[in-house]
Amino acid sequence: MARCTWHRGRSGGVVLCLGLLLGACGGDGDKEPPGAVSLSREKAAEQAKKPDPATVPTPGGPSLGVIKLTVPVYEQPDPRAAKLGYLRLGAKAVRAERPAKLDACRGGYYRILPAGYVCLDDGATTDMEHPLLRAGLRAPDRTMPLPYPYAFVRAIAPRYYRLPTRKEQFEYEMSLDRHLRSFVRLGEKWNAVEVGANDVPVDRQGRVIGEAPSEAPALGQAERFGGAEGGVIPWFFAGGRKIPNVSDFKVPDYAVITNRVGRHAGLSLIDAFSGDGRQFALTTDLRLVPTSKLKPERGSTFHGVELGNGWRLPLGFVKRDEAYRYELDMRRYRRKDRLARFVPVQLTGAARGSGDDRIVEGEDGGWLKARDLAIVAKPSSLPRHAVDGVKWIDISIQRQTLVLYEGKTPVYATMVSTGRDGMDDPKSTHSTVRGLFRIRDKHVTTTMDSDVVGSKFELRDVPWVQYFMSGFALHAAYWHEDYGRPRSHGCVNMSPIDALRTFLWTDPPVPDAWHGVNAGETMGQGTIVYIEP
Repeated sequence: MARCTWHRGRSGGVVLCLGLLLGACGGDGDKEPPGAVSLSREKAAEQAKKPDPATVPTPGGPSLGVIKLTVPVYEQPDPRAAKLGYLRLGAKAVRAERPAKLDACRGGYYRILPAGYVCLDDGATTDMEHPLLRAGLRAPDRTMPLPYPYAFVRAIAPRYYRLPTRKEQFEYEMSLDRHLRSFVRLGEKWNAVEVGANDVPVDRQGRVIGEAPSEAPALGQAERFGGAEGGVIPWFFAGGRKIPNVSDFKVPDYAVITNRVGRHAGLSLIDAFSGDGRQFALTTDLRLVPTSKLKPERGSTFHGVELGNGWRLPLGFVKRDEAYRYELDMRRYRRKDRLARFVPVQLTGAARGSGDDRIVEGEDGGWLKARDLAIVAKPSSLPRHAVDGVKWIDISIQRQTLVLYEGKTPVYATMVSTGRDGMDDPKSTHSTVRGLFRIRDKHVTTTMDSDVVGSKFELRDVPWVQYFMSGFALHAAYWHEDYGRPRSHGCVNMSPIDALRTFLWTDPPVPDAWHGVNAGETMGQGTIVYIEP
């Protein structure tokens, strides 16, 4: 029987039967039945764990945009949390309707797809009509070997903050009269476009699916530097600059020029147009450089081969300009024909001689000098991590080769350029580290220090960068094509096509709209990088 107690209020006595209200059929009516308190607390805790649906992003939901050069993505809505990656200027990511947290971020931490949180205070906005978002800035093309148009600086060039008048150009550029006269005479030669990396057709996985054309495409002056045919001044530079500064240093609104860039520097471009009788290219940090002082760079067309599709190990790549195929005639080798540099050659595995006199047999019956080739050999044994389809990268410093493996199966082979000091100590020389590593962070592009890339000049937006140790990375080298020869300050230089193929194959993948990702529990473990002598 339920126990009832009297409670007297202002209107008189009221009988409150606690047992009936609690649904009890016996026991001590002064207390909740055993387990009732713990159950209610568990339910409350469970409800507290469930996020507000408005703080969870869903496909097709609202977006936030990036209005600084880079904005970090945090694992949790906390500036002390681990960084999962970052977004680039102009990027748009799907976000939740409301911020998950406002602490330490006045604009709020918004959760985005596929993971992580962005603080608006770091350089993002939910105002999709912001001038930097309305500008429709060119995003990196993640389907092409070179994600941006690139150019090298031919002569010391100004970086203009806004479109300069003719008078201002002569004020800020020394000997401009002489330069312009030379450009009128030699401009077509200076800006000649060659067949490049982006002329080689590739699929969505970066695999080559066709050959490059024999001739470069016909491009207009603006198109050579990333602009559209006609090169119309964009609205945000017409009549003055109408977009804010995004660089790290402060620039007054009245500024005409920010600084200058030295000869041979490599720049990434997102537009080109004509203004006041001269053409200008827009760099990724939204500054203007006269195209008369730039030389378009198209990148090497060299690339490796897909294995299991007519190719197998062992094979070689011609790494010298002077390489020949020989035929065996009466136990003497006679020169048969010349081989073009970078050509792949299927080998049988047969070899004769040793050292500099060693020759190897091609599948067509010809013989080649081993010193003329970067040979990808079939290993006599595989490392312990070559199991169960695990992805790993095998790099040989002595052979200057790279092979992508899935377990015991090689899937792609190519030539690379490692540290120029070969097998010396990486701590004191420009040699590549040796050992077993994992990719720890990936970047669609990033500006790399000259001590890393092996050039004393600034190189903007180096493509397809994958760090596996501090100061050491796999990346595309658009400024040379010395693949098969040691060249770098320690990094592993790859052709743009090979770098894209590798970047899209490795883990963790870079999410759509992101510019970089860090390996870890949330985004996934990095692919193994095995560097051997």
